[in-house]
Amino acid sequence: MKRTLFIFLAAAIFGGLLTSCQQSEYPGFKKTETGLYYQFNTDVDDTLFPQIGDFVEIDMIYGTGDSVLFDSKNLPQAMQLPIVESVYAGDIYEGLSMMNAGDSATFICNTDSVFMKLFRFREVPPELDSVENIYFYIKMNDIMSKEAMQAKKEAEMQRMAEEEAGLRAAYIAENYPDAEPMESGLYFISVTKGSGNKPVAGDKVKVHYTGMFLDGNKFDSSVDRGEPFEFTLGQGQVIRGWDEGIAMMRKGGKAVMVIPSDLAYGPQGNRGIPPSSTLVFEVELIDIVK
Repeated sequence: MKRTLFIFLAAAIFGGLLTSCQQSEYPGFKKTETGLYYQFNTDVDDTLFPQIGDFVEIDMIYGTGDSVLFDSKNLPQAMQLPIVESVYAGDIYEGLSMMNAGDSATFICNTDSVFMKLFRFREVPPELDSVENIYFYIKMNDIMSKEAMQAKKEAEMQRMAEEEAGLRAAYIAENYPDAEPMESGLYFISVTKGSGNKPVAGDKVKVHYTGMFLDGNKFDSSVDRGEPFEFTLGQGQVIRGWDEGIAMMRKGGKAVMVIPSDLAYGPQGNRGIPPSSTLVFEVELIDIVK
């Protein structure tokens, strides 16, 4: 509910910015000595401001006034930033240093400065050439020291690891009750043994696969594309669970690999793969090229 309200307020502010700015120069906004325009939408009565070296956890939306370029809700995890010295006078770090936990505010920054100085682009994206300012809508959720942030991160990673382990154990118990994990934690369930020699590091292999989450939802499949996936075994071209599992197969063999996240994409996840996700692959070793 709070997140929905945040998005609604941000949308309302962004939607009104373009119109209001056409009427006068940033009505309702105040200006710092360095030239940063700001407007507090929620102002908590507190004096705990972030200091250099602290970390902040925020919700952030930024855009051009009539369109959104970035929304932190699309990130796989909460957005955390270190508080550093301002990159240039009147940048968004100055804005962050003005906020308490619980505050929400809108900041107006020059487009050229944002992209060239803050983001370190070589040039402003062509589609933004005619855009004078970038509008940042920020909600400050938490302010932490480096040590507190690290402790929070470790606690969250531990919680996610325990949750993942529980879900994986339940999946194995229901689907492959006789399966035992390898020393690495990989579950390898042979379906069809195949024939010939096993591939070794340096061999190129052709594999058909279907990748799924523990709930059965499919996220990728070479079978659907009708083209086997090729890679060189043991060269780190694929996730660790694949290098280990495919090396246990023979040509023509089929298997199921249940791969813990520490042998896959870890606590950070990947595009389309949430953090700390155990992955299930149905694989077939089509060919081995020496």
